[in-house]
Amino acid sequence: MKILIISDAHLGFAQGTERENDSFESVEESFQRGLDADVVLIPGDLFDSKVPKTETLVRAMQLLIKPMLVEGKAKIIEGINKDIKKYLFLNSGVPVIAIHGTHERRIKGLLNPIEALEKAGFLVYLHCNAVILSDGNEKVCVHGMSTVPDQYAGSVLKEWNPKPIEGCYNILMIHQSVSPFMYAEHMLDVNELPKGFDFYICGHIHEAKQTSYDGKPLIIPGSLIPTQLTKESINPKGFWKIDTKTGEAEFIELKKQRKFYYEEFTGSDKEKIKERLKEILSKNHEKKPVIRIKIKNADPHISFQDLKTIFENKAIIIISAEFKEEIYRAKTMEEQKFSVQEAGEKILREEIQKHALDQKIFERVFELLLENRQEKVLKLVEGDGND
Repeated sequence: MKILIISDAHLGFAQGTERENDSFESVEESFQRGLDADVVLIPGDLFDSKVPKTETLVRAMQLLIKPMLVEGKAKIIEGINKDIKKYLFLNSGVPVIAIHGTHERRIKGLLNPIEALEKAGFLVYLHCNAVILSDGNEKVCVHGMSTVPDQYAGSVLKEWNPKPIEGCYNILMIHQSVSPFMYAEHMLDVNELPKGFDFYICGHIHEAKQTSYDGKPLIIPGSLIPTQLTKESINPKGFWKIDTKTGEAEFIELKKQRKFYYEEFTGSDKEKIKERLKEILSKNHEKKPVIRIKIKNADPHISFQDLKTIFENKAIIIISAEFKEEIYRAKTMEEQKFSVQEAGEKILREEIQKHALDQKIFERVFELLLENRQEKVLKLVEGDGND
C-alpha cells in the first residue's frame, strides 16, 4: 500500500495574522499531491489548539472531506482494542487515521478535537490501540499512541505493550519527545520503542528526519509550517509517502510554502542589517517571507523596530536583540504562552518532589487550571473530585 503522512499541521496557528492561512494551504497541497495514496496517517497536532475556534474546525472539515471523495482500495477490516463497527462508513474513501498531539491533549473526561472529528465521521482516532486495513492483496496494521506527558510516555508504552500482528505490515505511530532527536526532561528514549515493527513514525519534532530503529525505517515527518522560528526552521517543509512493499519513504517538499530566513548579527550596525534584508528581498517570493533577525551584543539605546516598518510590505520581520547590559528577547505570543506553561509545570514538579506529594493529583490540578475549571480544582483539593 501507499501511505500519505501529514504531521504537525497546526491548523489555526497565527490566526488573525498574515500567516493564518499557511497551515490550511499546506494541508490542501498535501492532499492535492498525495491522495493517490491508499491511507492517510496524521501523527498528531493537526490543530494548534486543544479547543480550536469554530472557523478552524469548519476549515479542517472542508479539508478532511477530500479523502472521503476519492475512490479508495483500502478498507478497515478489524480493530484491536477498538470497536470499528460504528465507523464502517469511513470506508467510503481513503481512510484517515490520526492520533492527538501535545497541542490537542485535554484532561481526562474532556473530548479532544481529534476525538470530535472521529465522532463526526471524518477519521479514525487511535490511542493505545490499532486498526487493520486491507486492499485485497495486502494487510497493514496501524498501531497508534497519542501524546502523553513525557514523564509517563515510557510507562504508558510499556503498559500498552503493542505487538506486531502476524500477516500484516505493522506501523507504530506516536507523538512524543524522543531522545536523541530532541531534548526535554523525562523524555522517551528511542530504545524504549517496542521492536518487531516494520515502520516507525514519530510526530511532535518539527524538523524532518529519516533514520532507522531495530533495522527498520523510522521517520520524523516534521511540521508542515514553521512555528518555532529557530535556526533549524529554515529547512524545507513537506509531507511523506511510504510504500509498504518496498519499505521506502519519500519526503516531498511543499511547493507553495512561505520561505523562512534566520539571520544573526553581532553589534548594532543597522545599515548592515538593512543591506542583508534588501539582498534577501531581491529574490522572488510567491508569499511574503518570514525573516527572523537575532542581534547579539546590541546597543540598548538603539531601536531596530523601524526595520520592520521599512520592509512591512515585502516581508514579515521578527527581531530579537540581546543587549550588552541585559538580555531582551522578543517572543511571539505563542512562544510566550508555551514557555510560561512549561515553566509552571517544571516548578510544580519540583515542589511535588520536595514535599513528597502525589504527583498525579497535582499535575491534574495544573491541567484543570489550564482549562479554567477552578470549581473542579476546589473539589479535587477538598477530596470530592472524581475523574
